[in-house]
Amino acid sequence: MLKSYFVMTVDVDPPTPTNPDPNIIEDGVDVLLELFDNYAIKSTFFVPAVVAEKFPAVMKKIIKQRHEIACHGLRHDKNEAISDLSKQFKIIRAATNIIQSVVGTRPVGYRAPLFRINENCWIALQKNGYVYDSSLLCSILSRVHRTLLPSKPFFLSVHKTKENGTLLEIPISTNLFLPLPLGGAYLRVLGSKWSNIGVKANFLLQNPVVFHIHPKDIDSRTRGRQWWAYRNTSKCIIELEEIIKYAKQNGAKFLKAVELANLEIRKKHS
Repeated sequence: MLKSYFVMTVDVDPPTPTNPDPNIIEDGVDVLLELFDNYAIKSTFFVPAVVAEKFPAVMKKIIKQRHEIACHGLRHDKNEAISDLSKQFKIIRAATNIIQSVVGTRPVGYRAPLFRINENCWIALQKNGYVYDSSLLCSILSRVHRTLLPSKPFFLSVHKTKENGTLLEIPISTNLFLPLPLGGAYLRVLGSKWSNIGVKANFLLQNPVVFHIHPKDIDSRTRGRQWWAYRNTSKCIIELEEIIKYAKQNGAKFLKAVELANLEIRKKHS
C-alpha cells in the first residue's frame, strides 16, 4: 500500500508596515512548534535571510526540535526571484550564506517570496547547490504560471544549464475541486472542512500534500488592508490542528520537504 505523504511548511515572512510587531513571528513560531511537537511531526520552515539574522533565537528553537530550515529569499522582496540570472545568483548566494551562518547548516530547499519565480531563479538555485524548489502552485489560477502543473513532485527541465533535471520541484498543493492553495489565508477563510476535502482528494490521487502556513495566520494581532489578511486568525490554530488530526486518521506520514525530496531522488536513480 502506497503511503500518503504530508509536508507541513511554514513561511516565516518578515515584519511588514501593517504587522511590524516582531512578537507575531516569535509567538507564532512558538505556538506552531508546540503543535507540531504534540503530534510528533517534523516540518519545513522557509525563512528569508533577513528573518534568520534578526531572530537567531527563533532559528535555534526550530533546529533544536529537528525541523528543517529552508531559504525563502534574501529580503522577501516580491521581485527578487523574477529578475535576471546574474542578480538572482548573487541574491541566492548571499541569502544562503546568511542562513548558514545563523543556523549552522546550509539550506538545500527554496521557496520564492509570494511564489513569484522564473527560470533564471531555478538556474541560480542549481548553481548554488540547491536540491529542491517549492514555489509552484498546482493551479490554473497561479499568477506566474497559468498552466496545469503536475501535482506530484517533478524534476525541472531548465534551459541554459548543464544540470537539467537535477532540481526537484515540490509543488504547493491545492484543493482540486476549487484550485486554491491549501493553507494560509485560504485555510482561514474557507476553513478546515474545505482543506480536508483537498487533503483527501490529493491522497486518493497519490499526491503528497504540501501545506503552507504563516506565523501571522495564527495570531489575532495580525492586521491588513484587506479583510482576508486577518479573518479568523484567532481560530486558525484550531483549524490547523483539525487538519493534522484528519491527515493522521487517513494514514498520512508527515515528512520534511527535504525528506520527500530525497525519496524522489532515490526513486529517480533506482
